[in-house]
Amino acid sequence: MYTPDEKDEILREAFGKLKARGVTSAWATTRNPYSDIEVECRILMATSEFKKDLEAYLRIHTGLQRAITMFFTFIAMSANAKWQDSPVEHRGIRARCWFLGKWVPTFLIVDGPIGRFFYGEDSPLRESFGTNYPLLTSARDFLNGRLFRLLRNGFAHWAFDWEVVGRESYVVAYDFERDLPTAKMHQAECDAYHIVAFALVEVLNEVFISRQADPADT
Repeated sequence: MYTPDEKDEILREAFGKLKARGVTSAWATTRNPYSDIEVECRILMATSEFKKDLEAYLRIHTGLQRAITMFFTFIAMSANAKWQDSPVEHRGIRARCWFLGKWVPTFLIVDGPIGRFFYGEDSPLRESFGTNYPLLTSARDFLNGRLFRLLRNGFAHWAFDWEVVGRESYVVAYDFERDLPTAKMHQAECDAYHIVAFALVEVLNEVFISRQADPADT
């Protein structure tokens, strides 16, 4: 388990690796990206109208909680793989499996119940996007970014490859119908996207879904 300060540091480092990709939103540049977006979500959760809309949404969209549970389950399984303990000749392929086991479910969240919680016409978050909640709005835009979507399409259609150039590794996404590359991302950048998206799902779950108490109140 990481402390809030540690989560802030991890997210700062992840956003730093994505700066060259144009990820420079209010959320990406805030000093404490994990703590600050959690605070913003709790402020929203404290409004009676939003809470009422959220309750109604969750009664209808029961698959959201299941999706989040299975997302965390899948990531935990991948994170526990000990590729470093493999024989040297197998470490390369097993390390790729370890990374892809985290990345594939992360990029696929945009089109399932988690993504629709952000983008759906009936989402309770829809009316909150804008200047009053800049970090949540930035998070929505992060998931809807062109590069994130291109990688998502590559993973969803099994149209991607792992490229090694010297000592560096890259994931390349393809348009499977035209067999043309659409995006190329360094391993560190891909992992940064995963870290940010995972943190976002974690916050959404804690504040809106499982309703964990604010640590500041305990």
